[in-house]
Amino acid sequence: WVVDRDLRILRTGGAIQEVLGYPPDRFVNVRLSSVHRHEPGSVDPVPYHQRALDGATVGYDTTYRGKQLAVIVAPYRRDGVTIGAIGTTIDVTSSRALERRLVDAQRAESLGVLAGGLAHDFNNLLVAVLGNADLALRETPAGSPGRSALENIRIAGLRAAELTDQLLAYAGHCGAGTVRVEPGLLVDELLRIIAPAIPENIKISVDFPAKLAVRGDPGQLRQVLLNLVNNARDALLGRGGEITVRAEAIHFDGSPHPDDIQSVAAGSYVMIEVSDDGPGMDVETRRHVFEPFFTTKQTGHGLGLAAVLGIVRTHGGGIRVTSAPGRGARFEVLWPAAITASIAAVSPPVGSQTVLVIDDEDLVRDVVARMVEELGYAAITAADGKSGLAMIEQQTVDAVLVDLTMPLMSGADVVKVLRERRPNLPLIVCSGYDRDGRGPMQADAFLPKPFRIDSLQRTLAKLLPLRSV
Repeated sequence: WVVDRDLRILRTGGAIQEVLGYPPDRFVNVRLSSVHRHEPGSVDPVPYHQRALDGATVGYDTTYRGKQLAVIVAPYRRDGVTIGAIGTTIDVTSSRALERRLVDAQRAESLGVLAGGLAHDFNNLLVAVLGNADLALRETPAGSPGRSALENIRIAGLRAAELTDQLLAYAGHCGAGTVRVEPGLLVDELLRIIAPAIPENIKISVDFPAKLAVRGDPGQLRQVLLNLVNNARDALLGRGGEITVRAEAIHFDGSPHPDDIQSVAAGSYVMIEVSDDGPGMDVETRRHVFEPFFTTKQTGHGLGLAAVLGIVRTHGGGIRVTSAPGRGARFEVLWPAAITASIAAVSPPVGSQTVLVIDDEDLVRDVVARMVEELGYAAITAADGKSGLAMIEQQTVDAVLVDLTMPLMSGADVVKVLRERRPNLPLIVCSGYDRDGRGPMQADAFLPKPFRIDSLQRTLAKLLPLRSV
C-alpha cells in the first residue's frame, strides 16, 4: 500500500483478498488513522508511517484480523523528494507459532536439566537424612524420648523424596519399566482411593474397554492418572461439574497438531483422555502449565503436570491439550500399546557377606555402609570407581553397591568393567538421576535415591542371602 503525506491511502495491491479477506480497494482514499479506528490491530500504524515520512525505514509486528503480520514501512520518493510512504506486510502466523513451540521445547529441555540436577543433589542429602533416621529408630525403642521426633524426621524426608521424584519425572529420568499394564484396573483402584477427596457436586464418568493394555511402569502410569484427575477436580472446586476419564486403542499416523505438548511418532497407542467442563485455560496458561513450579492454584507446588510430561516422555508417549476459557479442558495422553507381555525372570546369584559401597559423597557413603552393617553384612567403602576396582582385586568382595553419577569414573563405567572381569558378581546401582544419560546397564538391581533401609534389606536378601553361622 502507498499513503501520501497526509497518510491517506492512495493504492493497494498484493494478496490482500487471500490474507485479510477483503477487496484490495476497500480502504483506498481513507486516512490510515480512520482505518485503525474502524478495524484496530494490536499496534497503531500511524507513528511508524510518520517516521517513514521523515526518511526512516521501520518494521513492526502486529496482530490484525486474527493474523500475525510482519510489516515494513519505507519512504516513498519521487525525484528525490519524499511524497509518501510505502508499506508491505507478510503473514507470519504459522512461522511465529513454530518459533514459539521451538522456544517452549528449548525451555522445557533446560528446565529438565535443571530439575534433574537439583533432584540428584537433593537425593544424596536425603539418603543421609533417611538413612540416619532409620538407623536411629532401630536403636530407639518404642515410647522412648525422642522417638516421635525421629519418626517426624523420617516422614518429612519421605515427603521431600516424593517432590524429587516428581522433579525427576519431569526431567525424564524416572526409569520407565516395560511390563504389561491394564490402565482400567488402575483407574478403578485410583478412584476408590481418592473418592473421599471428590466433592459431591463433581461427577466422574469412566469408559475403559476391558483388557485394554499398555506397556510401561504401573506406578508411573498411576501417577499420571492421579495428577490428571486431581487437576480436573481442582478446576471444578467450588462450582461443580463433570470429569470424564476414557480410553481407546488407536493407530496414530504421526501427524503434528497445534495442540500437541509432546509430539509422538506414528504407531499403536492407547489414548487416555481426562477432560472436565470447568473454566478452561487461555493460550498463555496452556503454554506454561507443564512447566515445573508453574501453578494457577492458591496452594500447590506446580509439579504434578510437570511430572506427567516427564513420565509420558520417558515412555515414548505424547500429550495433547485442548482448552479455551469457558470451554473446559481435555488432556489426551498417547501411551504405547502393549503388543506382547514381557516379564523378566530373575535368578539372583548366591553370595556371601561382604558388600563394597562406592560413592563419591562422604555422607552417603558413610550412612549406606552403616546401613549395610546394621543388616548383618560386612561393609567396605571406596570414594571413587578406580579405588573400588582396586579393592576388588586386593580382597574378597562378594557384592558391589555403586553410585551411578560420580566424577572421573561413573557407576556405568564401573559396571561395564566388572561385567568383563567378574560377570557373576552381584551389582547394585543406586542413583537419584542419570546425569550423564548413560541409560540402562547390566546391573542386577537398582536402588533409586533416596532409599530406605528396608528397601536395601530386600535387595541384599535377594542378591546376597545371609549364611547361617
